[in-house]
Amino acid sequence: MLKLAFLSVLVYPATVFAEVSDKETSSDLFWKIGLAAAIVCFVGTRIKPWLGIICFIPVALWFGILFLELHSPDVGTHLRLEQGAVYFLQAYAAFGMPLCGLLAGYFWHRKSAA
Repeated sequence: MLKLAFLSVLVYPATVFAEVSDKETSSDLFWKIGLAAAIVCFVGTRIKPWLGIICFIPVALWFGILFLELHSPDVGTHLRLEQGAVYFLQAYAAFGMPLCGLLAGYFWHRKSAA
């Protein structure tokens, strides 16, 4: 019986779908990096505006590489099917957090300098 099962698997190959989600960054990591970067950018910009911009550069590069991967033709379409559009929205929202930290630190720095 075992031989018959093994031979039937060899004779009738099935289509195998590879998961894309397990090879991509999880959405909770988006939020962790976004929150940590928002705090660092806020404090850096609060001290000196140019320091906040320097702190923002690595985060912008990380999210830029992530967005290139999310929108690549071979991975992006399958990732959207597996994770849904919410995954993409979370990535963009998490990138908005460091931007808000940078802007808040800049305006708070300007108010205290005046």
